[in-house]
Amino acid sequence: MVVFLRRWPWLLPGLALLGLFLYMTGPGLGGTSDSVHYLWAARSWRATGQLLAPSGAPYRFWGPLYPLLLATFFSPAGVRMLHGAALLAQVALWGQLGRWLLPAGPAPWLPWLVALSTAVLVPAKFIWSETVFGALGAVYFFALLAWGRSGRRGWLGLATAAGFLLPLQRIAGFFLLVGAGVGLLVTGQWRAGRWRWLLGHWVGCAVGGLAWSYYAEVVAGPPLYQTARVWNALGSVADYGFVLARWFVPLAAGWRNLLPGLWAIFLPGILFVLWPRKSGPQGPENAPASTQSFTRHSLRLLWWVVLTVLAALLLATRATRAAIGPDSAERYCAALVGPVALLALARWPSADGGRLRWAGKARRWLGPVLLGGWLAYSAARAGHNAQQQRHRPPMVWPAAPSATRAVGALPGGRPDPGIAGWHPRASPQTTSCFMLPESRGVRIWNTIVGPSSG
Repeated sequence: MVVFLRRWPWLLPGLALLGLFLYMTGPGLGGTSDSVHYLWAARSWRATGQLLAPSGAPYRFWGPLYPLLLATFFSPAGVRMLHGAALLAQVALWGQLGRWLLPAGPAPWLPWLVALSTAVLVPAKFIWSETVFGALGAVYFFALLAWGRSGRRGWLGLATAAGFLLPLQRIAGFFLLVGAGVGLLVTGQWRAGRWRWLLGHWVGCAVGGLAWSYYAEVVAGPPLYQTARVWNALGSVADYGFVLARWFVPLAAGWRNLLPGLWAIFLPGILFVLWPRKSGPQGPENAPASTQSFTRHSLRLLWWVVLTVLAALLLATRATRAAIGPDSAERYCAALVGPVALLALARWPSADGGRLRWAGKARRWLGPVLLGGWLAYSAARAGHNAQQQRHRPPMVWPAAPSATRAVGALPGGRPDPGIAGWHPRASPQTTSCFMLPESRGVRIWNTIVGPSSG
């Protein structure tokens, strides 16, 4: 057993996350209006070979990959299997990246921090695309950094395949790709004869998402994205600053509206703290200079990814279909849990005397104590949210369609009983997943670990 844990340090964290997920989804999967659109498109694909919206128009509000996956795993058990595999992939891949990029002390903590992240756990309860999106992001960065580490073109091919799927799962996949591109350019990894391979990589990653965006914006109907909404820049920055601060320290949900200016300052402050240092040892102890250079470049690449994605998400709040508020902000940046936790551990105080001169004798225990507190808080918050989400009424699953009839109707125009009463406007599951009734007994607890919103 000890050999397995040393070889696969992500195994126990992965099992812990899987246990929370199975407990949370035991009564069933949750759903919102987004979920109805996903399931409707999946059901129409199984019946007619077309992705359709509930109105009968072509499906085009989100990427096509998740409805196609739902059409393949078209049952609650199938979706639970899909989401569970995606969660395990995130823990395993970010855990391995931690072994490459972090010192031996903090490296084993990374898979635990990913596994016990509420931002990773809660979306898996719902028929949402974020969980699979997070797994695709983990595959992409793992393969891209493995290529940078070994130079083997097979890893770049895997990164290209994952990058091709990212914007087809969520349009935010473009944000991750742009962030990776910026990071590669800034760190100079496009040099040394690699620029031709990287050019082919970017073309391969972008072609699918661009084709789908052209179809959704031009071919299938009127433009989806507009800038008609008045952009509350301060509020949007405060949302993401509050979310990132809440990943590290206990914050009550109501505190977001008390001092929005403070949370707006927190966002650039956190990014400043996460920036990898320019000097000192990097990565595993006693590593050769080439490994330390790779580690430094990889950490800075991930930092540029975090910065680019947050900036793009902030600008996206101007689009009329982009939701606002800390709940939506945490859902949107769930794919950044791995990079943020890794960057934080890379800067974490350790027992190395060269890194905590100001702490004196406290350097041997301060870092582990703070890290233990962070992990305990994450575990309490994840467990609380799993318990709260377990009580959410499950979404009604539509009956499997018949391949001999159109979606939504039987011959003669009669309604299809498989989806009767399942229209978004009639579904009781279309309200926000973060609006659960709260008893007095959990309010004090929510002050520490936060409400079920995650």
